[in-house]
Amino acid sequence: MAQHDYVIANQTFPSYRNDHNNSLSAVVSKNSGVSEPSTTYAYQWWYDTTNDILKIRNADNDAWINFASFDQSNDNFSLTVQDLTVNGTGVIPSGTKMLFQQTSAPTGFTKLTTHNNKALRVVSGTASTGGTNSFTNAFNSSKTVSGTTGTSSVTISGTTASHTLTIDQIPSHTHTINEGQTGGDAGNLFSSGDDTTGTAFTTQTSSSTGGSSGHTHNISVTSGSHSHSFSDSFNLDVQYVDLIIAQKD
Repeated sequence: MAQHDYVIANQTFPSYRNDHNNSLSAVVSKNSGVSEPSTTYAYQWWYDTTNDILKIRNADNDAWINFASFDQSNDNFSLTVQDLTVNGTGVIPSGTKMLFQQTSAPTGFTKLTTHNNKALRVVSGTASTGGTNSFTNAFNSSKTVSGTTGTSSVTISGTTASHTLTIDQIPSHTHTINEGQTGGDAGNLFSSGDDTTGTAFTTQTSSSTGGSSGHTHNISVTSGSHSHSFSDSFNLDVQYVDLIIAQKD
């Protein structure tokens, strides 16, 4: 550890040599010490041995800017540029909450366990929490939706109007007519038929009539409201990635 004001005064040779060597020691050790150098310069380096922080003097020579923090036990360092921000709280201010796709929080963060098995929602207003159903319960392998569209049933009934068929609407047909005779040549007519009284008869056919035309019936129908039942299942086994919430120390 060495610090120097970097002013070499006129002096005898042995004193000059010591003074010069001390200034060089201060340079190579980054002006290290438990407190800041008594004489400071713009852009001067200072290793704060109390906090193990390497600092550089600002251009106005009125404040120190933290450059890096050192872990002397494990021989590593991390850049600390928090004093470059307006409020001096860092690029990631203490207390900032962030998401990480890992089980443990990274160095410098503390894992928060307040929230578990929940979904993320993006909002444009105030950030809050809500809901009562867990993520895995809302999104599982199967969901069933069922119900009815109404509560009343339907009845459809009606009657046809009376209709009398016309000749044209009756299928084409003929009629058979039996004509009988008695006495005289009645015996010669028996080839056509007779009855028990000895009366002879002949059979004749009337001319064809009827047109086989189509016809219609009027119908009156009454109806009411009705309902439909429905039921269906669908898969909500959504894919997901687990994240943790960690807060900057």
